[in-house]
Amino acid sequence: MASLARRRHALQAADELLNDLDIDQEEPIDVFDIIDRLGLWLVFNRLDSLLGATLPKGTGGIMLTTQRGPSVQRYTAAHEIGHWILDFNEPAFDTDDDIFHPTADREQLAQLFAGQLLMPPPLVFETGARHGISSDASATAPAVYLTARDMGASYEAAVRQLSNLDIISPSTRDGLLARTPMQIKTELCHGHRPRGPVDVWPVDLGASGGEVALTEGDEVVLTLPENRTTGYRWMTPDEITERSTREDSPPPEPFAFDFSATGAARPARGEARRSRSTAAVNRALMRVPGNTAARRLLHDHGGSGHPATFDARNLDAADGIEERDRGGDDRPEIGEARSALEVTPASLGEVDDRFTAGWAQVPPSRVRAVRRAIAGRRDLALPESLNGHLEEAAGSWTALDPSTIPAAATGERLVALRSTGEGSLGLDLTYSLPFDPHAPAAATFHLEVRVSPTPQEEHRRTFLQWALAQPDDLGDRDDPGNDGAGGRGGDRGDRR
Repeated sequence: MASLARRRHALQAADELLNDLDIDQEEPIDVFDIIDRLGLWLVFNRLDSLLGATLPKGTGGIMLTTQRGPSVQRYTAAHEIGHWILDFNEPAFDTDDDIFHPTADREQLAQLFAGQLLMPPPLVFETGARHGISSDASATAPAVYLTARDMGASYEAAVRQLSNLDIISPSTRDGLLARTPMQIKTELCHGHRPRGPVDVWPVDLGASGGEVALTEGDEVVLTLPENRTTGYRWMTPDEITERSTREDSPPPEPFAFDFSATGAARPARGEARRSRSTAAVNRALMRVPGNTAARRLLHDHGGSGHPATFDARNLDAADGIEERDRGGDDRPEIGEARSALEVTPASLGEVDDRFTAGWAQVPPSRVRAVRRAIAGRRDLALPESLNGHLEEAAGSWTALDPSTIPAAATGERLVALRSTGEGSLGLDLTYSLPFDPHAPAAATFHLEVRVSPTPQEEHRRTFLQWALAQPDDLGDRDDPGNDGAGGRGGDRGDRR
C-alpha cells in the first residue's frame, strides 16, 4: 500500500487542480472540460478489455471505452488524469480491477485522486445531505445511488468516497459494495429493470411541475396512482386526441334484451356462439385506449411538431444505447461530419407499462391461482405475499374470501420511458376516462425533461466542429484520434 505521505499528495494534487482551474466544488464536476483545459487529447474507442488508458506520447492523451455508461466513463477519465498528474511520462492501461479494485501503488493513488477530483468534499456533503445521508444508518443503497447519480459518478466510486470522507464506516462500505447498481435501480423502480448501464429517475405524482436533467439513454420511471375499477386511466396527449374523435352512442332502450330465467342474455335467432382464443382477446385489449400495448405514442414537445413513436417490438435486448463512436481507419468526410452535427430532437419512448393492484402484490406465475380463489376455489395455496392480508381480514391461510377484498382500491401504474435525442420536452399525462370524449380530467401530470448527449457524442460533435474549421491538410497532422472520436479544444497547457 502507498505511504500516507503519497496518499496525501494525491489528494492535495486533486484539490490544487480544482482550485487552479477555479472550478465550483459544490456543483457536479465536468471532468471532460478539465481534460480539454489541460490540453490533452481525448479519444473514445471500443475497448473490450480496458476501461481507459493514458498515453504520454507527444502532447499526451487519454483514451476511454465506449462500452460502459457515462458515470463509469467520468470516473475513469478522472483516474487517467490522476496518472497524468502523478506519474511522470509513464503510460497506463487500466482494466476494471485497476479502476475499482487497485492493488498496485500507482493505481491506488490514481483512484484516490479520481475520487477527490470528481467528488470533492463540498459536493459530496451537499448532495448527500439532499438525499438524507449523514451517517451509517442513513446511508442506504438507494440513497447512495441517487447521490452518485446526481454527482455524475458511479455507485461504487461514490461508496468509496463516502468512506474516504469518514461519512460511513468500513463495514457499511463493504455492505453497500455487496449490492449491484442493477439491483438498486430495480428496487428504486418498483421492479422495473432498466436496459443497460443507464441511470434511472424514479418520479411520482409529487414531482409534477418539476424538471429532470437526463443523459441520452437514461430512463424516467413514473409511478402514479390509478384506480382501474372506476374506468379512469393515465393517458398521453395523443390518446386524448384520439379519444376526441369518438362519438357518443345513445343509451340502450330499457329491457332491450330478452333475459332467460337464469339471467343470461339469450342470443338472437340464428346467431352462432363463437369461442375467442386468448390471443384474440389480447389483441382486442391492446386496441383499448390507455391499455398496455406494444406501440405507444408520446407527444414530442421538443420542437418537431410530430409525436414521438416507440415500438417495443423493435427494441434489441442489447445493453445500453447504440455506441456511435466505434473507431475506424479513416477520418470522416466533410459531408459526413456535417450530417453528424445535426441534432435529433429529444423524445421519450416507452419501454415498460404495468399496473399493480392496490390490494396485494401477486407474482405473475400465481395470478391464475388467485383468480380461481377469488372465484370460490378453496383448495388452492396462495402466494406468501397475501398472508398478511388474509390474517388481518379473513384469518385464513389457504384461501381468499372474496368478501374480504378491498374492492375499488387504488393501484399503481408504472410507466418507464427511455430518452433519446437532445433538447427539452414536456411530458404530459391526463387522468380521465378513455372512452368518453367529453369526460373532464380528474388529475394532470407535467414534467419538464432535459436530455443531454452522452459524453462521447458531445465530444465527437465538438471535435467534428473543430475539424471542419481546419485547412485541407488536416490529415497530415499527428493525430492519435484518427477515428473522429478524439480531439481537443485548445492548445496544450503546462503539464502539472
